[in-house]
Amino acid sequence: MADLILTNDADEEQLPHCANCDQPIQENSRFCRYCGHAIASVSEGSTEDKWKAIKQTALFFAIHAVACCVFSFFDYFKTFSWSIFIDAFLAVVAVVFFTINWSKLKGVLVWNNFSILRLLGYCGIAITGSLVVNFIVSWMTRSLFSTDVSYYEFYSSHRHSIALAIFFVAVMPALFEELGYRGFLLGKLMLVTDKKQAIFISSFVFAIMHRSFISLFWLIPFALLLGHVRTKENTLWYGICMHFCFNFTAVMLEIISVRHPL
Repeated sequence: MADLILTNDADEEQLPHCANCDQPIQENSRFCRYCGHAIASVSEGSTEDKWKAIKQTALFFAIHAVACCVFSFFDYFKTFSWSIFIDAFLAVVAVVFFTINWSKLKGVLVWNNFSILRLLGYCGIAITGSLVVNFIVSWMTRSLFSTDVSYYEFYSSHRHSIALAIFFVAVMPALFEELGYRGFLLGKLMLVTDKKQAIFISSFVFAIMHRSFISLFWLIPFALLLGHVRTKENTLWYGICMHFCFNFTAVMLEIISVRHPL
Protein backbone atom coordinates (compact mmCIF):
# COMPACT_ATOMS: atom_id res chain seq x y z
CA MET A 1 0.00 0.00 0.00
CA ALA A 2 2.96 2.33 0.49
CA ASP A 3 3.39 2.71 -3.26
CA LEU A 4 -0.16 4.00 -3.57
CA ILE A 5 0.28 6.93 -1.19
CA LEU A 6 0.25 10.22 -3.08
CA THR A 7 2.96 12.73 -2.24
CA ASN A 8 3.06 16.45 -2.86
CA ASP A 9 5.60 18.10 -5.17
CA ALA A 10 7.99 19.02 -2.37
CA ASP A 11 8.10 15.43 -1.10
CA GLU A 12 8.55 14.01 -4.61
CA GLU A 13 11.61 16.17 -5.22
CA GLN A 14 13.36 14.57 -2.24
CA LEU A 15 12.69 11.05 -3.51
CA PRO A 16 15.00 9.17 -5.89
CA HIS A 17 13.80 9.01 -9.49
CA CYS A 18 13.43 6.03 -11.81
CA ALA A 19 16.31 5.79 -14.30
CA ASN A 20 13.89 4.62 -16.98
CA CYS A 21 10.98 7.11 -16.76
CA ASP A 22 12.31 9.78 -14.32
CA GLN A 23 9.27 9.45 -12.04
CA PRO A 24 9.63 9.59 -8.21
CA ILE A 25 10.24 6.26 -6.45
CA GLN A 26 8.69 5.53 -3.06
CA GLU A 27 11.02 4.35 -0.31
CA ASN A 28 11.65 0.60 -0.11
CA SER A 29 10.04 0.02 -3.50
CA ARG A 30 11.55 -2.65 -5.73
CA PHE A 31 9.76 -1.61 -8.92
CA CYS A 32 8.69 1.73 -10.38
CA ARG A 33 4.93 2.14 -10.00
CA TYR A 34 4.79 4.09 -13.29
CA CYS A 35 6.75 1.89 -15.74
CA GLY A 36 7.50 -1.28 -13.76
CA HIS A 37 11.27 -0.85 -14.10
CA ALA A 38 13.29 -2.79 -11.49
CA ILE A 39 14.83 -0.38 -8.95
CA ALA A 40 16.29 -2.68 -6.33
CA SER A 41 19.73 -1.22 -6.95
CA VAL A 42 18.69 2.42 -7.09
CA SER A 43 20.76 3.35 -4.03
CA GLU A 44 23.83 1.27 -4.91
CA GLY A 45 26.82 3.31 -5.93
CA SER A 46 24.90 6.59 -5.54
CA THR A 47 27.97 8.44 -4.23
CA GLU A 48 30.10 7.16 -7.08
CA ASP A 49 27.38 8.08 -9.61
CA LYS A 50 27.14 11.61 -8.19
CA TRP A 51 30.90 12.12 -8.32
CA LYS A 52 30.96 10.84 -11.91
CA ALA A 53 28.11 13.21 -12.79
CA ILE A 54 29.98 16.17 -11.26
CA LYS A 55 33.13 15.39 -13.24
CA GLN A 56 31.23 14.98 -16.49
CA THR A 57 29.25 18.20 -16.06
CA ALA A 58 32.44 20.10 -15.18
CA LEU A 59 34.15 18.78 -18.31
CA PHE A 60 31.12 19.64 -20.44
CA PHE A 61 31.11 23.18 -19.02
CA ALA A 62 34.87 23.58 -19.54
CA ILE A 63 34.73 22.51 -23.18
CA HIS A 64 31.88 24.91 -23.94
CA ALA A 65 33.54 27.75 -22.02
CA VAL A 66 36.82 27.38 -23.92
CA ALA A 67 35.06 27.17 -27.30
CA CYS A 68 32.92 30.24 -26.53
CA CYS A 69 35.88 32.27 -25.26
CA VAL A 70 37.98 31.40 -28.31
CA PHE A 71 35.23 32.57 -30.66
CA SER A 72 34.43 35.69 -28.62
CA PHE A 73 37.87 37.07 -27.75
CA PHE A 74 40.06 36.16 -30.73
CA ASP A 75 39.30 38.01 -33.96
CA TYR A 76 41.08 35.32 -35.99
CA PHE A 77 38.24 32.90 -35.22
CA LYS A 78 35.41 35.36 -35.99
CA THR A 79 34.92 34.08 -39.53
CA PHE A 80 32.20 32.12 -41.27
CA SER A 81 34.37 29.01 -41.61
CA TRP A 82 35.44 29.00 -37.96
CA SER A 83 31.85 29.64 -36.88
CA ILE A 84 30.71 26.52 -38.74
CA PHE A 85 33.60 24.51 -37.28
CA ILE A 86 32.84 25.58 -33.69
CA ASP A 87 29.09 24.95 -34.10
CA ALA A 88 29.82 21.49 -35.50
CA PHE A 89 32.34 20.80 -32.72
CA LEU A 90 29.87 21.72 -29.97
CA ALA A 91 27.19 19.61 -31.68
CA VAL A 92 29.55 16.62 -31.61
CA VAL A 93 30.34 17.32 -27.94
CA ALA A 94 26.61 17.25 -27.09
CA VAL A 95 26.13 13.96 -28.95
CA VAL A 96 29.21 12.36 -27.34
CA PHE A 97 28.27 13.30 -23.76
CA PHE A 98 24.69 12.18 -24.30
CA THR A 99 25.77 8.91 -25.91
CA ILE A 100 28.19 8.11 -23.08
CA ASN A 101 25.20 8.25 -20.73
CA TRP A 102 22.81 6.62 -23.18
CA SER A 103 21.40 4.00 -20.82
CA LYS A 104 20.26 6.62 -18.29
CA LEU A 105 19.26 9.41 -20.68
CA LYS A 106 17.70 7.62 -23.64
CA GLY A 107 14.24 7.89 -22.08
CA VAL A 108 14.03 11.62 -22.87
CA LEU A 109 14.21 10.84 -26.60
CA VAL A 110 10.93 8.95 -26.38
CA TRP A 111 7.83 11.03 -27.08
CA ASN A 112 5.29 9.44 -24.73
CA ASN A 113 1.70 10.69 -24.62
CA PHE A 114 2.19 12.97 -27.64
CA SER A 115 -0.44 15.70 -27.85
CA ILE A 116 -0.75 17.94 -30.91
CA LEU A 117 -2.68 20.51 -28.85
CA ARG A 118 0.05 20.58 -26.22
CA LEU A 119 2.70 20.93 -28.94
CA LEU A 120 0.83 23.81 -30.58
CA GLY A 121 0.45 25.47 -27.19
CA TYR A 122 4.14 25.24 -26.39
CA CYS A 123 5.12 26.44 -29.86
CA GLY A 124 2.65 29.32 -29.59
CA ILE A 125 4.27 30.38 -26.31
CA ALA A 126 7.72 30.21 -27.96
CA ILE A 127 6.68 32.26 -31.01
CA THR A 128 4.94 34.89 -28.88
CA GLY A 129 7.96 35.11 -26.59
CA SER A 130 10.29 35.49 -29.56
CA LEU A 131 8.23 38.38 -30.96
CA VAL A 132 8.22 40.16 -27.61
CA VAL A 133 11.95 39.59 -27.03
CA ASN A 134 12.82 40.75 -30.55
CA PHE A 135 10.92 43.99 -30.02
CA ILE A 136 12.52 44.65 -26.63
CA VAL A 137 16.06 43.77 -27.77
CA SER A 138 15.75 45.92 -30.90
CA TRP A 139 14.56 48.85 -28.82
CA MET A 140 17.34 48.37 -26.25
CA THR A 141 20.16 48.07 -28.79
CA ARG A 142 18.96 51.11 -30.73
CA SER A 143 18.56 53.14 -27.54
CA LEU A 144 21.84 52.10 -25.89
CA PHE A 145 24.12 51.46 -28.87
CA SER A 146 22.36 53.24 -31.75
CA THR A 147 22.50 50.07 -33.84
CA ASP A 148 20.72 46.78 -34.45
CA VAL A 149 22.20 43.35 -33.70
CA SER A 150 21.49 40.80 -36.44
CA TYR A 151 22.52 37.16 -36.65
CA TYR A 152 21.40 37.06 -40.27
CA GLU A 153 23.93 39.66 -41.41
CA PHE A 154 26.69 37.19 -40.53
CA TYR A 155 25.37 34.94 -43.32
CA SER A 156 23.91 37.59 -45.66
CA SER A 157 26.94 37.76 -47.99
CA HIS A 158 26.72 34.07 -48.86
CA ARG A 159 24.77 32.59 -51.76
CA HIS A 160 22.40 30.54 -49.66
CA SER A 161 22.22 33.05 -46.84
CA ILE A 162 18.61 32.36 -45.78
CA ALA A 163 19.06 28.59 -45.66
CA LEU A 164 22.36 28.94 -43.79
CA ALA A 165 20.88 31.35 -41.26
CA ILE A 166 17.87 29.12 -40.59
CA PHE A 167 20.03 26.00 -40.26
CA PHE A 168 22.71 27.46 -37.98
CA VAL A 169 20.47 29.79 -35.95
CA ALA A 170 17.29 27.71 -35.65
CA VAL A 171 17.84 24.03 -36.53
CA MET A 172 21.21 23.24 -34.96
CA PRO A 173 20.64 25.00 -31.62
CA ALA A 174 17.20 23.42 -31.27
CA LEU A 175 18.61 19.93 -31.73
CA PHE A 176 22.04 20.03 -30.15
CA GLU A 177 21.62 22.64 -27.39
CA GLU A 178 18.58 20.73 -26.16
CA LEU A 179 20.46 17.44 -26.38
CA GLY A 180 23.41 18.94 -24.50
CA TYR A 181 21.79 21.21 -21.93
CA ARG A 182 18.32 19.76 -21.29
CA GLY A 183 19.35 16.22 -22.21
CA PHE A 184 22.81 15.57 -20.79
CA LEU A 185 23.50 18.47 -18.40
CA LEU A 186 20.09 18.65 -16.72
CA GLY A 187 19.89 14.87 -16.51
CA LYS A 188 23.27 14.60 -14.78
CA LEU A 189 22.61 17.54 -12.45
CA MET A 190 19.42 15.86 -11.21
CA LEU A 191 21.64 13.05 -9.91
CA VAL A 192 23.56 15.57 -7.80
CA THR A 193 20.88 18.00 -6.62
CA ASP A 194 17.11 18.36 -6.62
CA LYS A 195 15.12 19.04 -9.77
CA LYS A 196 14.51 22.77 -9.25
CA GLN A 197 18.17 23.52 -8.54
CA ALA A 198 19.23 21.38 -11.51
CA ILE A 199 16.93 23.35 -13.82
CA PHE A 200 18.27 26.67 -12.51
CA ILE A 201 21.95 25.67 -12.77
CA SER A 202 21.60 24.29 -16.30
CA SER A 203 19.62 27.39 -17.33
CA PHE A 204 22.27 29.76 -15.98
CA VAL A 205 25.07 27.85 -17.74
CA PHE A 206 23.03 27.87 -20.95
CA ALA A 207 22.50 31.62 -20.71
CA ILE A 208 26.10 32.64 -20.00
CA MET A 209 27.40 30.43 -22.82
CA HIS A 210 25.58 32.69 -25.29
CA ARG A 211 28.11 35.42 -24.44
CA SER A 212 25.61 38.27 -24.43
CA PHE A 213 25.08 40.19 -21.21
CA ILE A 214 22.18 42.20 -22.64
CA SER A 215 20.37 38.97 -23.55
CA LEU A 216 20.46 37.44 -20.07
CA PHE A 217 17.10 39.03 -19.21
CA TRP A 218 15.37 36.65 -21.65
CA LEU A 219 17.86 33.78 -22.00
CA ILE A 220 17.53 32.69 -18.37
CA PRO A 221 13.68 32.69 -18.31
CA PHE A 222 13.60 30.92 -21.67
CA ALA A 223 16.03 28.25 -20.44
CA LEU A 224 14.03 27.85 -17.21
CA LEU A 225 10.89 27.30 -19.29
CA LEU A 226 12.63 24.70 -21.47
CA GLY A 227 13.96 22.94 -18.39
CA HIS A 228 10.53 22.90 -16.79
CA VAL A 229 8.91 21.50 -19.93
CA ARG A 230 11.60 18.82 -20.23
CA THR A 231 11.09 17.60 -16.65
CA LYS A 232 7.32 17.94 -16.74
CA GLU A 233 6.86 16.08 -20.03
CA ASN A 234 9.88 13.75 -19.55
CA THR A 235 10.93 14.25 -23.18
CA LEU A 236 13.19 16.59 -25.14
CA TRP A 237 10.91 16.87 -28.15
CA TYR A 238 8.56 19.60 -26.90
CA GLY A 239 11.61 21.67 -25.93
CA ILE A 240 13.27 21.05 -29.30
CA CYS A 241 10.17 22.28 -31.11
CA MET A 242 9.88 25.31 -28.81
CA HIS A 243 13.56 26.17 -29.26
CA PHE A 244 13.24 25.89 -33.03
CA CYS A 245 10.10 28.06 -33.17
CA PHE A 246 11.68 30.72 -30.95
CA ASN A 247 14.90 30.97 -32.99
CA PHE A 248 13.17 30.56 -36.36
CA THR A 249 10.82 33.45 -35.57
CA ALA A 250 13.77 35.63 -34.52
CA VAL A 251 15.87 34.90 -37.61
CA MET A 252 12.91 35.37 -39.98
CA LEU A 253 12.20 38.77 -38.46
CA GLU A 254 15.85 39.69 -39.08
CA ILE A 255 15.73 38.43 -42.68
CA ILE A 256 12.58 40.43 -43.37
CA SER A 257 14.04 43.59 -41.79
CA VAL A 258 17.29 43.32 -43.78
CA ARG A 259 15.72 42.43 -47.14
CA HIS A 260 12.67 44.66 -46.80
CA PRO A 261 13.62 47.59 -44.53
CA LEU A 262 10.91 50.02 -43.55
